[in-house]
Amino acid sequence: MALAIFNLADPSAIFVIFITSLWPTIINTALGVSSVSQDFIDVARVLEMPRWRQIYKIILPASLPYIFTGLRISVGIAWLVIVAVEMLTGGIGIGFFVWDEWSRLNLSSVFLAVLVIGLTGLLLDFAIVQIQALVTHRRPATSNS
Repeated sequence: MALAIFNLADPSAIFVIFITSLWPTIINTALGVSSVSQDFIDVARVLEMPRWRQIYKIILPASLPYIFTGLRISVGIAWLVIVAVEMLTGGIGIGFFVWDEWSRLNLSSVFLAVLVIGLTGLLLDFAIVQIQALVTHRRPATSNS
């Protein structure tokens, strides 16, 4: 549908990547804002705190873990969609490389490319975790299983 609307591969690809990766961040941000304790909001009202300051001092800090969770999911989805779009549109990129090597039955190159795709995804996730630690001044919770 995006290709029919834009008539060009690049704008269509950017639109598809944007529209597929946007929703986890929006949904998690909404969840984070709605999960702010009503007690904090009530205290801000009692102190007659302006609405912009409530957002900056109470709502945003309480929502940041949710926002970063949404960003981590969105980046993962965007990375997968980028690879898939490159497979479909052709030309350049790791997705095109995987498709081209698969067509040539060069499986060792396909496995190497899949490894590179996975490692790049891990590095992107690690980078967001580091940014989250800098912004929120704490490490995200991890499971010790």
